[in-house]
Amino acid sequence: MVSLVATVLNEQHNLPDWLDGILSQNVLPDEVIIVDGGSTDGTWEMLQKKSKEHAIINVWQHPGNISMGRNFAISKAAGDIIVVTDAGCNYDKDWFKKITEPLLSGRSMFAATGFGPWFKEHDNLLTRLIAAATIPAPIEFKRDWLPSSRSVAFKKDVWQKVGGYPQWIPLCEDVVFDLKIFKSGIKPEYVREALVFWRPRTNLKAYFKQLFGYTRSDGHGKLWFYRQMVRYIFYSLNLIFLYLTLTVSWWFAVIILLGQVDYMRKFGKRWLVFSEKFSLPGKIIGFILLPFIVAFGDIAKMSGWPVGVYERKTGKITFKPC
Repeated sequence: MVSLVATVLNEQHNLPDWLDGILSQNVLPDEVIIVDGGSTDGTWEMLQKKSKEHAIINVWQHPGNISMGRNFAISKAAGDIIVVTDAGCNYDKDWFKKITEPLLSGRSMFAATGFGPWFKEHDNLLTRLIAAATIPAPIEFKRDWLPSSRSVAFKKDVWQKVGGYPQWIPLCEDVVFDLKIFKSGIKPEYVREALVFWRPRTNLKAYFKQLFGYTRSDGHGKLWFYRQMVRYIFYSLNLIFLYLTLTVSWWFAVIILLGQVDYMRKFGKRWLVFSEKFSLPGKIIGFILLPFIVAFGDIAKMSGWPVGVYERKTGKITFKPC
């Protein structure tokens, strides 16, 4: 038996399309367990209605953060195979079939699919630039990656073995969960296709808040210390070389340019993919603006991480609802 679980909070506007995406899969789960974290926008009432219309949907209320909701949902699941996703996602119709096949065949105890951005026709230049700064392009799934719990499947025994999702951390809970699984010796099987999609942020305020929150929780979990240090060092060196450019010689600008080109390679490749429907002038404008969008996001990351470290050190980690 295979159970699909998800947590929701105030998802009334996304809920119908999301559930349609689940229920229109070419292969359906045996049950869908949805845990509401305390919605106030009518989500809970809509979930109750949907559960009466579709026998495979079971809904519960359980206030708490994302990990609390997921752990509660998995504890209620009847299946020995668990698929985890998030509300608001969009799916390839073969997503559920492909993510569960490695487990059903006995090849693996933990599987993950690739993912990507979900664009709408009215999305502007900024939305696609934010996507290029935050979401991998399909070519990146040729290498291994840290799975996102928007699209993972595992044996329920695995969840029990590692103690479930970490309930002490507000965000980035799936990263900590992944690392616990890897540490236990379980190797994931990667489905190297982008099969699940979600919306990138559509404005700078939401973009900043997202990345600030992610690295704040990285600080909570003592995650990616060297990656954080590289970011601080990179921008510090840029400021030093900018000062030298203005006071000593313009040749220092060449060093800045070479460093930026190397730093931006990954994001530039994404932009080539995500801007395919843009005109040539639009693509060029995007290339010009992309470094500024990435830098803005990096400022959010560099602001969030020390806050998380401080909160971890002082025991003042603030929980967020799921």
